[in-house]
Amino acid sequence: MQQYYLCIDLKTFYASVECVERALDPFNTNLVVADKNRGKGTICLAITPKMKMLGIKNRCRIYEIPKNIKYIIAMPRMKKYIEYSANIYKIYLKYFSKEDIHVYSIDEAFIDVTKYLKLYKANPITLARNNNKRHFQRIWNNCYSRSWNKHVLS
Repeated sequence: MQQYYLCIDLKTFYASVECVERALDPFNTNLVVADKNRGKGTICLAITPKMKMLGIKNRCRIYEIPKNIKYIIAMPRMKKYIEYSANIYKIYLKYFSKEDIHVYSIDEAFIDVTKYLKLYKANPITLARNNNKRHFQRIWNNCYSRSWNKHVLS
């Protein structure tokens, strides 16, 4: 039997959490997550999709951001990011068994959805889209999910 996995990557996770906490849209807000107390050479842990659209690279240094771009600097809050990640994991558990969820990092997970395709009457692509639209957007507007078969992961 062929196995299927849902690969979830919460894009620009830290920056998006900071936007959500401020009731801002990460697609329309220039925000970087960085410790400004470390000076202009500090590395940005994350930038919003809006800044990426401007050609700014993720993990850049503060001094590499063009001077003509105004942006918010958010101090990193790892405890907050862990809380968001745990809440997202709870959403996964509403639809999938913990044995089928393989957390890769704070913002990435692989879920073996093989046995859920029949249950949710969906193919892998539909399941990924439905999860993205219906379930994860409850607390997250910037969720990226794809479905892959086992051969891609090998």
